This record gives sequence, structure tokens and C-alpha cells, in this order.
Amino acid sequence: MGHNRGGNMAIERILQNPAYAALNYVKPFKEYPGGLFPANHEPIIDLTSWQMVQYKMKKPQKNRLKIDDSLPLRGVLKCHCGNPVSGAPSRGKSGKYFYYYKCRFSGHNNISATNAHKQLSGAFELMSVPERRLSDIRIGTEKAIEKEFTANKQILQDTKKQLDEEKSNLFELEEKWIKNHISKETYDRWYGLFNEKILDLNAKAQRLSGNTNYASQLMNKHLHLLTDMKYVYETGGTLKKQELVKMVFDSNLYYKNNVYRTPTMIDILSHNHQKMKDLNLLILEKKRDFVMKSLTAESEGFEPPEV
Repeated sequence: MGHNRGGNMAIERILQNPAYAALNYVKPFKEYPGGLFPANHEPIIDLTSWQMVQYKMKKPQKNRLKIDDSLPLRGVLKCHCGNPVSGAPSRGKSGKYFYYYKCRFSGHNNISATNAHKQLSGAFELMSVPERRLSDIRIGTEKAIEKEFTANKQILQDTKKQLDEEKSNLFELEEKWIKNHISKETYDRWYGLFNEKILDLNAKAQRLSGNTNYASQLMNKHLHLLTDMKYVYETGGTLKKQELVKMVFDSNLYYKNNVYRTPTMIDILSHNHQKMKDLNLLILEKKRDFVMKSLTAESEGFEPPEV
């Protein structure tokens, strides 16, 4: 309500402002180095989240796709040739617009968006997990969470050890500077490096200091949604639909001969893959020597299906 900033960069300036994470940026002055320093005020965002935002904003800009709720699969669905499909409305004789997904190569796919969306919703409906399996999933997930946090405890100890070493290095550097054993240029260069490492390690330690209760609460709150995957897909906005499709099919969803195809699919959602094939909704083209990924599996690379 008191925001008086304007212009195209206003939001970017807010996201990059270190004050919200209880940090102050100080410019170099005479013999004093500049950089980020802890402030005395209460942060309104944790250091980990702030640093993650800075990391994402430093990444090279990708080609931005225009978000259109009528074409949620644009840039996510692929033609059988491996190229992501584009999409645009086409005006019919009656003057009404109809949406289509198209491959950039002539003679490849020209897919009715209405039919494509109906097919995918039908496939997601068949992915729904029977309620009788939720208990097994809950037990397996709780074990995985406990295993992850046990491993994180050791990583946290190593991180704290590295943090102590960096703080010690910074202290030694300051001693050398006070005793005039190093030049200002050397001090400025190494101070910035040590300070940046300390901030990164502090953020990492915060991230690893979580507890299993929060993860278990999230799991118990959302686990029931697996029994209605059609609802999960259809009620999500365009960006959520895209992320769900990429996650379920490991970014390997293709379209060929009026049906979806994929070589990769989350194992627990593939139990009705034969029904999907019989109904001409989706074909799971599992490759030889390929093991379907589970919800907790690491992403693996797979070649696109043959043309």
C-alpha cells in the first residue's frame, strides 16, 4: 500500500533487495571493502529463499513462451519429430476461433486443442491411484523422508565444519590486514570471496536444519490427491499443468497418429497404461532395459521415440 516505485524494473528491484533478508549492501570506501553484511533488523524472507531467487535471476534468459490458458501444452508437448509444438487459434467459416497445436515442420502434427485436452484429461483420470494403495505409499514415503533427513544430518555437520573454516580464514585475513601484511587489493579480493562463501554455507545450513514433521505434514495433507489425478490436472492453472506434465512424463510427452506417446512415466501412475492404449489416449512405449521411474527416483535421460 505504501509502494511508490514504478517502471518495468520495479518488481526486479524488490526481488534483488537484500534488505528483505536482513542484509545490507555496502559500497567500498577508502580502505574498507564493500559487499553484503548482516543487518540488525528482522528479515521478512529467509536467507535461503532470497539466495535461490538471486540464483534464478542470474540464469541465462530462455526464450519466453506466451502463456495462453487455451493452449497449456504449448512448448511442453512434443511432435513425433522431437520438436516442441507451438499453438495458435484458427478462424473457421463461422468466424469462431478454434485452437490447434502445430509442429513447425509442414506435414507433421496439426492437433485440435479440444481433442488433445480431452485425451490428456482422460489419461490423467486413469492415472488415479486406488485408495487401497495410499497406505503403502504413505509408509514408503515416510521411510524415504526419514532416510533423507538422516543423510542430511551428516551433510549438515560437514557444512558447519566448512563454515567454521571459512570464518577462521576471514579472521586470519583481517589480522593480516590489521598488521599490514597484505595490500588493500589483496584484502578486498579475498574478503569478498570468504564473505560470499560464508553466506552460501549459512543458507545451506538453514536449508538442512529442517525437520521430518513438516515434510510428513505436507505428505499427509496432499496424499489423497493421488486418487483423483484428473482433478489435480484440470484445476491447476497453465503453469501448474505444464509442470505436472513435465514431471509425470519426465518431459518426454509426444504426439503421433492422434495419440499421446511417452517412453517415460512415473511408475505409480502407469498402472492403467493398457487401458489408456485401448482407449487411444496414451501409449507407454517402454524401451527395453528401461525401468519406469518412481515418485522418488532421480531423473534420467531418455531418447525420444522413433519417428
